[in-house]
Amino acid sequence: MLFSEKMKLADMVLASSKLLYVLPRFGIKLGFGEKTVDDVCTEMNISKALFLQVCNVYTNFEYLPEPEELQSICISELIDYLHNSHTDYLKARISSLRSKVHKVAADCGKSGLMLNRFFDEYVKEVVKHFNYEEEVVFPYVQKLKAEGPQADYNISIYEKNHTDIEEKLDDLKNIFIKYVPESDSIEQREALADLFLFEDDLNRHSLIEDRILVPIVINLEKGC
Repeated sequence: MLFSEKMKLADMVLASSKLLYVLPRFGIKLGFGEKTVDDVCTEMNISKALFLQVCNVYTNFEYLPEPEELQSICISELIDYLHNSHTDYLKARISSLRSKVHKVAADCGKSGLMLNRFFDEYVKEVVKHFNYEEEVVFPYVQKLKAEGPQADYNISIYEKNHTDIEEKLDDLKNIFIKYVPESDSIEQREALADLFLFEDDLNRHSLIEDRILVPIVINLEKGC
């Protein structure tokens, strides 16, 4: 199902609870009653086109925006959304996940030390990925929008250097599942479940970059 501006925002969340991660990155809080997407976006001065594109890409792995739909997206607003997402990951999601993983590791002896080490290595890769986007990609896109094609960079470099963090995450999950001592601990199950949720959220975030940001930038590089 694709979302539209006439849908009630509450109905969208009921259709896909994963949107609970997206809403705060637009500054939207729960309690919107019977308001539609149009109502909420108008009240909060949020681009309806961007909001709907993000929600549709985030919740539907098969969805690919049409080129004409991407033309209505303001690149500065998209970058603001991606920046807010990075802030959410770094200040909220990772911090919460770290506390749960470290709590489990504290009761696991040598396995716990290994768990902490692999988790910290994974987080470093995630932070490295975000920093590259914040320090290289986003400034490039803003300069491209303001000044036109640049000789020193293009978005294909970003695609080739898109940090592969999946391998370290797989290592971390394997340690959690195979080597953490047997236990009926609720904390263990919750920490592992949160790790899977974080992975899923991050994969969907990457889809937004791949299916919205990259095509828009390619068009800007062509002078379109």
